[in-house]
Amino acid sequence: MKRIAAAAVAALMLTPGVALAQKSGSRPDFTLSPNYGEVELESGFTPDPWTKSILAGGSVAASAARSGCEGSVSAAPDLQLTYEAGELDLTIRAKASEDTTLLINTPSGEWLCDDDSGGDLNPQVLISDPQSGRYDIWLGTYNDKMVQATLEVSELGESSGGGESPDTDKEPNYGSVRLRTGFTPDPHEKSILAGGSVPAANAKAGCEGSVSAAPDYQVFFEAGNLDLTFLVEASEDTTLLINTPNGRWYCDDDSGGALNPKVQITNPQSGRYDVWVGTYGDDMVQSTLKVSELD
Repeated sequence: MKRIAAAAVAALMLTPGVALAQKSGSRPDFTLSPNYGEVELESGFTPDPWTKSILAGGSVAASAARSGCEGSVSAAPDLQLTYEAGELDLTIRAKASEDTTLLINTPSGEWLCDDDSGGDLNPQVLISDPQSGRYDIWLGTYNDKMVQATLEVSELGESSGGGESPDTDKEPNYGSVRLRTGFTPDPHEKSILAGGSVPAANAKAGCEGSVSAAPDYQVFFEAGNLDLTFLVEASEDTTLLINTPNGRWYCDDDSGGALNPKVQITNPQSGRYDVWVGTYGDDMVQSTLKVSELD
């Protein structure tokens, strides 16, 4: 546990006022006062993303905290985040005009780091099922350079590769439907021309295919005791991207068999589900979206 580990390095503790001036032999130290203060965020916080302007960099190697971490940081954390978790994943990222890196110490004492996963040389860390507690955050640079950066904390998914992202605020391409648990016929079906020019990965890293900026379809669902399944059938390879009522992103490529995507949501919430059907390349593919409680 990181709070216990702090005692082991007590003899090496440095005062906050000299944190940025330490030599490369020192280590990132979460017991020091953060350079840019503290923030408390509770799941569902607004605005999302929460942002903070930070001068990234320092003279301490991030690899001193964890082997393989890149860049140089200050000895003290740049920001201390106290977070009350809910059901959403937590994304921490930085944006700057030059290459920056990210180092995080989690409530459990685990060190996380990244260099370029946010696209355009921006770092980004996605924490699935985050714990409540204190997150100490450092922004690093290369070659002892100090760089003006914006730190972002979000529950609304990752931003991977820059450019336009799937947008839940846009009107759906093929309308919407209201379904109540026990609906008939089951499955509910909708014909959709799949594809677009927006990478699905701009909503959540690892998602496959290209989709339109606007959702293809909106499902307003009143949940009961059954799971909810989304399935796409097409003659060519398609992908599926879904944003649920609590803001969580789901995606799939081939789980439905025969190159068809499928997402099953256990214990679904009532509310709005935004659905995109994607393809590979610039191809548009005729497909059928199926929504079911019987799978």
